[in-house]
Amino acid sequence: MIQKVDKKLVKAVGLISGGLDSTVAAKVVKDLGVDVYGVYFAMPWGCCDKTKAIEAAIAIDIKFIVLQLDERYLEMVRNPKHGYGTAMNPCVDCRIHMFSRAAQYMKHIGADFVFTGEVLGQRPMSQRRHSMKWIEEETGLKGKLLRPLCAQLMEPTIPEQEGLIDRNQLLQITGRSRKMQYEIARKLGITEFTPPAGGCLLTDKNFARRMKDTLDHGYRNFRETIALKWGRHYRIEEGFKLILGRDEEENVSLVRYAHRDDIIMEFPDKRGPTLVLKGEKPSEKILAIAAGLVQYYSKRRDLPSQELHFWKASKTNEKQTTLAKKLTDADIKAIQI
Repeated sequence: MIQKVDKKLVKAVGLISGGLDSTVAAKVVKDLGVDVYGVYFAMPWGCCDKTKAIEAAIAIDIKFIVLQLDERYLEMVRNPKHGYGTAMNPCVDCRIHMFSRAAQYMKHIGADFVFTGEVLGQRPMSQRRHSMKWIEEETGLKGKLLRPLCAQLMEPTIPEQEGLIDRNQLLQITGRSRKMQYEIARKLGITEFTPPAGGCLLTDKNFARRMKDTLDHGYRNFRETIALKWGRHYRIEEGFKLILGRDEEENVSLVRYAHRDDIIMEFPDKRGPTLVLKGEKPSEKILAIAAGLVQYYSKRRDLPSQELHFWKASKTNEKQTTLAKKLTDADIKAIQI
């Protein structure tokens, strides 16, 4: 049985993704008698599973809130102070942004410190010793950012120095292997977590290319970026973008999350891809190319030019018709993002 060290009710804010590391870290801190407030950062393209984060919080019996990332986050992605990783992933700046908001929440609820599931040496950009130090200093959390999974390899934090946390009960995990985390999870009875896999979509070169295009050409609101993870993406001229669903689920999602001023396009019988056209007052030429994309990726590709219905997302009852332009492979390649 772990002995409780606190002389008062100790509060901490923990970043919870629903993954193995953050779940184990939260359980370790909670078992030291700390009142844990889990925070999940939601973003439109969903790098982590919110449902799994909620399930993990329930399983280890901690409080839990969701904080939505917004336009400030996109501005950070556009121009990160500490640069990008392999694609368009601003890992250090991303941590700084999230931890800064966690620090604000810490002050709001009167908590004593913030903790994370980071492990020294696990990530090449954000989890090296000097990067972890930058993050701590630039978030206003100097001495108050605890990494319980590798704490014994780091300088003691203020909560450790003041006896709010028993440093001897913290861990000294390092490197990319998660063998130790799995073993600790088994011993602590933790079963609800997302297995380590995937990662940030900004590390994916295809997704990063779509994000760069969005930032270069503008967007109307942060919510619009959810569509970056779906479909095929094309840019026609400066002000017009097309997104084409690849299956029924994507077709439905694209329509659901379309901006009210977007154009929706599909075959009259709804068989085949659904297309979303972004841009103001598209010409007949633009509409014909959009229709041509729908036909190109349908079973009617080799038929003569087909008629398609289109309408503004906010005016579903005002449908119009356009004739598809027959497109070649070279045409498609020239406009693909």
